[in-house]
Amino acid sequence: MDVLQILVAWFLLSLTGALAPGPLSAAVVMQASRRGKLHGMLPMLGHAIVELSIVSAIVLSVQSLTLSDFAINIMVGFGGFIVILFGLLALRDYRYSAPQESGMDENDTNAATMLGATAQGATVSIFSPYFLLWWFAIGLANVTLLISELQVGLGTVLIAAVLIYITHISTDFLFGAFLTVGSSEASKRAIAGGINWVNVIIGVFQVALGIWFIISIIL
Repeated sequence: MDVLQILVAWFLLSLTGALAPGPLSAAVVMQASRRGKLHGMLPMLGHAIVELSIVSAIVLSVQSLTLSDFAINIMVGFGGFIVILFGLLALRDYRYSAPQESGMDENDTNAATMLGATAQGATVSIFSPYFLLWWFAIGLANVTLLISELQVGLGTVLIAAVLIYITHISTDFLFGAFLTVGSSEASKRAIAGGINWVNVIIGVFQVALGIWFIISIIL
């Protein structure tokens, strides 16, 4: 396979992770519905930072890292608690306030809120069982293989790793943009009885997802 074919195949494989519903998608929708499109994309930035660390670790040859069943259960259980926490935070803001009509309250948007939105994306990524299991089940082996194949054609591991990383996060940002635009517009129409139903739905979804993670390791 040539370089372009390899990257196209990796792009399609990466979509299996990007399109999976989970806490990161919920974070994007929650931020976009509360403070507008810019904040909606910031969780994806935090997610991309985490994935940069993962790809860097693979390049540094720690791809042989494996997890025991006990470690996976701990990861899933703790991840479930984190997801529930963010669900409760979404439910806390169930009331609609007038400044949200514009999709963004400029007085409530500052460096702290931007950092918080970015940190939320990083946090739910680190503690999301879906995310971590995808990387251990699919990402590690494939990135290792693809980097070694691309290295032959490009002559350097660094360029190969950069192309792999950019191709992968492009699927996340494309899907994030789709969610951001959709939820920002939907938030203007999902207001009834003074309640922001977007936040309510996202909050309930995340709490249910977190509980399911925890129950799955108990059973």
